[in-house]
Amino acid sequence: MTGGRTGWILRSALLLCLTPPLHAQAPYVPDVTEAREKEWRKLVAASQAAYASGKPADGIDPARKGLTLADDLFGPDDPRTLISANDLALHLESTGHYREAEGLYRRVFDSYLRTRGEDDPNSQLALENLVDFYVARNRPDAAGPLADYALRSFRRTTGAGSARSQRMERIVAAMPKLATSAPPPSPPEAVRQEDDVEKMPPPAMESTDENRP
Repeated sequence: MTGGRTGWILRSALLLCLTPPLHAQAPYVPDVTEAREKEWRKLVAASQAAYASGKPADGIDPARKGLTLADDLFGPDDPRTLISANDLALHLESTGHYREAEGLYRRVFDSYLRTRGEDDPNSQLALENLVDFYVARNRPDAAGPLADYALRSFRRTTGAGSARSQRMERIVAAMPKLATSAPPPSPPEAVRQEDDVEKMPPPAMESTDENRP
């Protein structure tokens, strides 16, 4: 799953160029704002270089500093802030800090879902990342409902034959069926699409124990 998440960083960085940033939280101050953004980019580069070189522990500090700076400079829902949140999650997961990593993955997905909708490419990338996290943790109870939701979303937006849909289909097929799993509730009629395909809210997600393998 690590290679997929490395690709997520690169793809999300590319998508950053295609999506307009949200309003910055900090007031714009000539020279000062540019200098702080330049510092943020240096921190992102340092954290991603550490991850790419197989040294995730070395990337935690710059990733955490980058997220703190981005939260203040750009605001919590800006794509640049979410890139920093995802970077930190990658490093934390790779070093066994699963609880904090899970919270960050959920933050990224929830933010994109809330601000851009479930059909946005950023939302779908973040959803894949969250599914991969739960699969890697051997958590079918959490991964299964999310994977089902992702598969329906991907089939609707990219087609059943797309690489994204087929990959999620394999994940769903490999997921053990839990006897305690309840069927998802039917959505209200108001959210039905013109093609009569349901857009369901993402299922609730459970917390992961910090040291759970």
